[in-house]
Amino acid sequence: MYRRMGVGVVVLLVALVAASCGGGGGKPSGEQPGGPSAGAVVTVTEKEWSITFSTAALKAGPLKLTLKNEGSIEHNFIIKEANVEVDSIQPGQSKEVTVTLKPGTYTVMCNIAGHAEAGMQTSIKVQ
Repeated sequence: MYRRMGVGVVVLLVALVAASCGGGGGKPSGEQPGGPSAGAVVTVTEKEWSITFSTAALKAGPLKLTLKNEGSIEHNFIIKEANVEVDSIQPGQSKEVTVTLKPGTYTVMCNIAGHAEAGMQTSIKVQ
């Protein structure tokens, strides 16, 4: 009887170990805590006469930008040094673009006539 119980305990322990080694969630070991990681979603809000990012800490690599026009007139979105251009974002409209940025400083603007000069131009630093 004790032998049968011992075999049952061993089988139960093996099953528990196998279940705990299964591929659950969790982060891949390469991810770093804190700040948006590569592939993060960053919201960019445009309105008369400003461009604001949801975070100032941008990491190099792929970024998904959600562009929101909260103004009352049409805007566009340019990242000058990365050759990124999103045309015609109408009032109340959102658009998404995925960009891959290297470390450095980039000029971001709306280049509709007069908009950058009125304040819709800023710099972002990517680390």
